Amino acid sequence: TKRFVRDHLRYLDEIQCAAARIVQAIRHRARKHDPEGNPDGNFDSFHVRRGDFQYTSTRLEADEIYANTNDVLTENATVFIATDQQKKDFFDPL
Repeated sequence: TKRFVRDHLRYLDEIQCAAARIVQAIRHRARKHDPEGNPDGNFDSFHVRRGDFQYTSTRLEADEIYANTNDVLTENATVFIATDQQKKDFFDPL
């Protein structure tokens, strides 16, 4: 199954191009945030799904997410969060 997915499934060009535009915009913002220290526009990212799991134990609070990831995050870096969380202040601890 994994090999079939790897070898045969592809995103449409429109989706790939849209994703590339988003990454370019995030890199631009990251460069603006720290032009000397981050000339490549590197950023950290999360995909946090909050509302579509039947098991509530998968719904970590933001401070738990931070505690689990702070050792791999870049200090003062731009962070992109893709989420279905409705309340933006949920991510304040990040």
